[in-house]
Amino acid sequence: MRKLVAVTIVSILTGCSGGHNLDSPIKTCKAVTAVLAGDKSVVWHGEQQTEQKGVRLQVTLDFSLADQPQGQVSQAVCIYGLSSQDMDYRNAMGEYANTPNQMLINGQAIPSNDLVQAVNRATANTAQEIGQEVLQKINGQK
Repeated sequence: MRKLVAVTIVSILTGCSGGHNLDSPIKTCKAVTAVLAGDKSVVWHGEQQTEQKGVRLQVTLDFSLADQPQGQVSQAVCIYGLSSQDMDYRNAMGEYANTPNQMLINGQAIPSNDLVQAVNRATANTAQEIGQEVLQKINGQK
């Protein structure tokens, strides 16, 4: 029974953005960038969001990796296109897609297959974090 309750809560929380890692374009871009960094620790230095109204949203992140030389900064650019025309509801990103459809790291395009895999991994990581939080709350209440 506890597992069913936990799975139900995780499903609900995953459907709602609720302040976790994928509820804004900046957070989503950070989560995907962190996945692409692999096991390297990411230090964020700056973020900027620009919008070409009705066309696209762009997030630019300045970051460094733990093993980069001191003062060397990398840049990730996530580009979000418009949501599908057939969507009859507004998602967490408003009129833009929930995930980037293009991404650049230091000016180099991330291949679309790699981007899809990174988005999937970021989503799975976030769902796992939410699930752990829920289980901790359930176990803490007993």
